[in-house]
Amino acid sequence: MKVDTPKGVRQLSFEESYTLDTIQKIIEDNFKLWGYDKLYLPLIEYYHTHSKTLDKNLLKNSFRIVDRYEGETLILRPDFTTQIARFVASLKDKTFPLRVYYCGDIFRYTVPKADNIYQRRQVGVELIGVPQIEADAEVIAVAVTSLKSLGISDFQIDINNVKIHYGIKEILNLDDGTFAEFMGFIKNREIYNLKKFVSKFILPEDLKEFIVSLPKLKGGIEIISNLKDKLPTGLKEPIDELVKIYSILKEYGLSDYLVFDLGEPKEFEYYTGIVFEVFSVKNKKVIGTGGRYDNLISKYNGDYPATGFAFDLYYLMDILIGKFHNKKDYYIIDTTDDKLTAYRIASNLRSKGFSVARDIVKRDVEKSMDIAFKKGFENVIIITVENNKKRVYIFSKNGEKKVLEIKDILG
Repeated sequence: MKVDTPKGVRQLSFEESYTLDTIQKIIEDNFKLWGYDKLYLPLIEYYHTHSKTLDKNLLKNSFRIVDRYEGETLILRPDFTTQIARFVASLKDKTFPLRVYYCGDIFRYTVPKADNIYQRRQVGVELIGVPQIEADAEVIAVAVTSLKSLGISDFQIDINNVKIHYGIKEILNLDDGTFAEFMGFIKNREIYNLKKFVSKFILPEDLKEFIVSLPKLKGGIEIISNLKDKLPTGLKEPIDELVKIYSILKEYGLSDYLVFDLGEPKEFEYYTGIVFEVFSVKNKKVIGTGGRYDNLISKYNGDYPATGFAFDLYYLMDILIGKFHNKKDYYIIDTTDDKLTAYRIASNLRSKGFSVARDIVKRDVEKSMDIAFKKGFENVIIITVENNKKRVYIFSKNGEKKVLEIKDILG
């Protein structure tokens, strides 16, 4: 019988599973400190509900199944943001601002090599109903404080504003196909092709220079501040928004983590404003993404501004593996025929909040002790009979030994 797993999925070890759960709990606790409420959403949705809202590539790479009851095409959740947009649109009573957080798996087809797998786990927040830049700053602050609560400090937040790219599209009057070509040049940082592209247009030299230099515009707030007086009106607003978000995050005391990168377009078409990536400097991985999506909910029902972000929990787990340890307190080995004492000791210790497991396999005591310590237990309790009287020995993993009466340990 084949016992391995399919390509494209990841099976976690005990240590990885514990690390993942611990990371998730710490992050969720931080979300709650910011006033966010947890939302559970179904793993399966109707395909037609999202077919006109999901990014074309995301829709193409989604996993689809047929509902045997209704005959409808269903989709395994490829994205939380669109799902929450659908949820908000369905609410009859909408009271804003709405702060929600979620945790769960998403499914997207990719060539299953290295880190590319079909199933990934995300945890994230959405702040809905607030158009002001204050909301964008808040979700970035939530992301930063979440990482700090995990003890991660070697990260940066790469910020951009897609209004810059759409502003250029409007100024140059580009159709969708030409705009996609233009964005490809920026994403791949093709300076030569950008020069050829802008040479076809009659533009002020400052604007031409700005467009060609987009892939190189990465750094601190001074890069952004120096642009304001050189750009046409249509591009000043997104620059002002970047300056504003910097000033708010500076008040939070978080501006040292910010890097502005105007040459990094983001993954999804539904973004409409400030976008950002959380980048692990040490591991050179994008561990989180987010941004503003003011037009997405209107594609379902209603018209509400929104912003949010999500962490990739597998990437965080890989960074933090070995940092968190599953503390196990007591392992009980009862060598007597009557197991009542073991039951009572275990129950007493658990009532006090200790984790307790019993050895219920017949084998040598020394072997059981060795297994207990290898499994991470701090102490081993041995119950035995000496001179017709039950005695309890407690061995710690550092070699200490205690001899107790039954009444002492139950007292």
